Amino acid sequence: MVVASKEPDKIIPRWEWRTFSPDLDALQRAVGPLADVTPRDSSEVYILCLRGPQSVKLRDGVIDIKRLRQVDDNGLELWEPVFKAKFPLGRSDIAAAFSEWQLPLPALSGDSYTIEAFLTSLVAPQPVLRAARVEKSRRGFVFQGCMAEFVRLAVDLHPLQSFALEHEDRSLILAALERLGLDSHADINYPLGLKRALGLDRVVA
Repeated sequence: MVVASKEPDKIIPRWEWRTFSPDLDALQRAVGPLADVTPRDSSEVYILCLRGPQSVKLRDGVIDIKRLRQVDDNGLELWEPVFKAKFPLGRSDIAAAFSEWQLPLPALSGDSYTIEAFLTSLVAPQPVLRAARVEKSRRGFVFQGCMAEFVRLAVDLHPLQSFALEHEDRSLILAALERLGLDSHADINYPLGLKRALGLDRVVA
């Protein structure tokens, strides 16, 4: 996610903190009425790399890739959007995605690929990649100056809940975590949370 700046083409990375749990009702009560907002539902596909932390998401016909730039002493993670493209993907788009995964570009039989062709022909044959279908219901709001969200999700039918804070100023996130009594070092990003839900965090590829 990015924030607008005086330079329209400039992407500003955001610090993020996230947790996953089967039940976050107590945390929702701690946040209070701010979290009582209308949810937004979406169907997504995350492409999980067993060798790296890259966040690769397919939503609304778009592939969106974020790169983990830094983990600070407090456990907060700095994520930077590095690539976004609409399907069908061309050869240069596919090359960009495989470059982020640090994988050799596979042989391409076509000049463009739909989502299903991309997943079945290019992703599925890769031993280190897994496609996870995710149904989300997200409630976004502002807490202590940070962008925040509660999410109910199903990861290949496994139910989970998630809570996240993000901002380009990490001190605001730390202050919000302190107010909620949360450990900043207990940060679980989306790729890791999904891998754990599917038992992939212990798989060595």
